[in-house]
Amino acid sequence: MSLFQKTAITLARSPGIGRAMRGLAARTSLARRFVGGADIDQAVRTAVRLREAHGIRASLFYLGEYVADPAAIEHNVGQAIEAATALGQAGLDVHVSIDPTAIGYMRDDALGAGNARRIADRARQAAGGGRDWVVLDMEDSAIRDRTCALHRTLLAAGLPIGLTLQARRRRTPEDLAWAIGQRTSLRLVKGAFPERALDHPGRAAIDHAYLDSASIMLSPAARAAGFLPVFGTHDDRLAGAIMALARERGWAPDAFEFEMLYGVRPDWQLALRRLGYNVRVYLPFGADWWPYAIRRVGENPRNAWLLARSLASQADYFG
Repeated sequence: MSLFQKTAITLARSPGIGRAMRGLAARTSLARRFVGGADIDQAVRTAVRLREAHGIRASLFYLGEYVADPAAIEHNVGQAIEAATALGQAGLDVHVSIDPTAIGYMRDDALGAGNARRIADRARQAAGGGRDWVVLDMEDSAIRDRTCALHRTLLAAGLPIGLTLQARRRRTPEDLAWAIGQRTSLRLVKGAFPERALDHPGRAAIDHAYLDSASIMLSPAARAAGFLPVFGTHDDRLAGAIMALARERGWAPDAFEFEMLYGVRPDWQLALRRLGYNVRVYLPFGADWWPYAIRRVGENPRNAWLLARSLASQADYFG
């Protein structure tokens, strides 16, 4: 991890800076760049605009993670349920992403599983026949096995549940071997939780592993099962290789998705749409945007100017 990334993480975890920045959410370029709205109504309006203007789909994610307080957990669950309802009423995909640590797994596995079922039940009720999924985000290794087990349990119950896997983990092909035989949605990402003992070593090895996993996801067996491959990447080199592989395997451009973070590489998102590919953005919403947004800066130093502008706005605001 670079010094720049470590600095970004320190800022993300600072309660004092977080409180100050949350107070400026509506004014800062950093928040507007990476967060789709302060509440559900704003987030859905952003999702409608993206769909109507560009044909880009959205997965709503309420900003809240690693919570053990019962009231905070219930609030996070309520926001996900309301987001599913609002998406259905707007005629959009009922597509919501959730962190297990935000909905009860920091307190009790049974509580977390029950809350995930509540959210998925509501998504099923609100669904309008689009690509309607509740997708479990993958966090660090402490929660990985429980997240995969939750995915299997809810899928067996007939709920519209998807999963995220990290290409950097050496065991990901093992998890994929089961998943591609299911009617599920699976988002493949490089992974934001590096753990040396569990990972492929280095960027080149992770990129190679990503394409190996993509090959599994674009297999004939996956297509026959009704499996939906979702490739979470901003890397146009990887995307190009995936597009070539999909053509070779006979996958139509609309039979899989590319997913990117809201506000990251919008030019590339539009280019993929013009080529006929499905694009979805991971669209966070909520007031607690600072930890999420500053991590985006840590991932790409070119976004640092947005941080500088936000801090300058803060100084002006407080006089």
